[in-house]
Amino acid sequence: MKNYIPILWIRNGLEKRNVLKILKNRRRNYVILSQVGNAIIGLLSGKLIAEFILPEQFGIYSLQFAAFTFFFGLLIAPTLRFLKATYTTLYKKIGIVPYLTCLGVLLLPLYLLLITFFEVNQGKIENKIFLYIIILIFIPFNLISNLLIDQFNVLDKIKELSSLTVLKSFAGLLFLIIIFYLLPANNPDYINLWIMQLIIGISGTLFYWRKFSLIVKSKKVSYVKFFKRQLRFAGPLMILAFWSWINNFFDRFAIENFMQMKDVGLYNANYGLGAKFFLLLHPIFLIMLTPLVYSNKSIGIKKKAITKYSLVYFFIGGIVLLVLFHLTEVIGTLLLSESYSQGFFLIFWTALAYLFMTATFLYESIFYYEQNTAFILKTHLAAAILNICLNIALIPLYGLNGAIWATILSSILRFGLVVVNFIKLEHKL
Repeated sequence: MKNYIPILWIRNGLEKRNVLKILKNRRRNYVILSQVGNAIIGLLSGKLIAEFILPEQFGIYSLQFAAFTFFFGLLIAPTLRFLKATYTTLYKKIGIVPYLTCLGVLLLPLYLLLITFFEVNQGKIENKIFLYIIILIFIPFNLISNLLIDQFNVLDKIKELSSLTVLKSFAGLLFLIIIFYLLPANNPDYINLWIMQLIIGISGTLFYWRKFSLIVKSKKVSYVKFFKRQLRFAGPLMILAFWSWINNFFDRFAIENFMQMKDVGLYNANYGLGAKFFLLLHPIFLIMLTPLVYSNKSIGIKKKAITKYSLVYFFIGGIVLLVLFHLTEVIGTLLLSESYSQGFFLIFWTALAYLFMTATFLYESIFYYEQNTAFILKTHLAAAILNICLNIALIPLYGLNGAIWATILSSILRFGLVVVNFIKLEHKL
């Protein structure tokens, strides 16, 4: 007993110091608190949308936003990735102008392709001229917002990054409160959701553009050499964007084809809620990892850190899934509405898929730094082919159950491919 008491004091002392060490890590705590804020705001926004917007209207918006995501990922996102990967190298030498030139040239094709899709796929939508004007304004503000987020992340400006994401989420929530409670319903609901996206982009840009670390070089830049280097990096990513989009959005269009627009809305709302738990959790880990992954430290140090963070991520993810499994109906009723109750079962299964999907982002971050985009493309391609086959085979037979199982199995496949090559990575370099 005499020996036990000092040991207990020592153990309690060590535990106390560990807790204090965690609490004193202001950088980590700031990220966690901001993500908790984002989670609360996101859940409140989802609740308002579910209460006031019917599944059919939400289904229309879901397909429209899926189309925007496709064209943005195809044309704009690869160059943003290139800028992110070269912030500490090429960007410092040549400045922002070549990157902005490349992005500016691609904005018009993005807009025209999106409008063409709307005309062909959804030609009978209401107030489409007003919708096209909103999207025309939204696209550049969304681009600037993405530039800010990427730079704050790479340069380890945690406070700016965290507060920017909270501000954008709050701006969207505030707009929904105003449009649903204070203003008359003059626009179709899907147009109001596009206006919400515009408000989100504008708010982030207006409050944070001055914090962007802008480097403008007077020295002449060889645009031919720049575009060749950019194309080598972005080319595989443009192909990747297509297959990545298949993995994330093909199921909506398959549901529209085999079922009804109402089912698209049901699926997307419950899918979005299930995904949200890990879409809000994984940025905490990714934000903490990104400065290390994009630093000049050794591959071994980076792999050790990624493995450590991933194990913690799966432990927390397991707890989240356990809670969701037992409280799916309660969570669906609380955070959505009766209009979407037929799809509540999707919440848990979507969360399971997103645990693997978002964990994959942690492991593949090192492949982006190494500019090994060809490998990332192969993993998306394999998962997308499986996703297409399963959606086409399962949705006619099992409806929304078939769609979600296509997502789960394709996510697990891509996770497995990335982890196996992550393990082998050190031997290849």
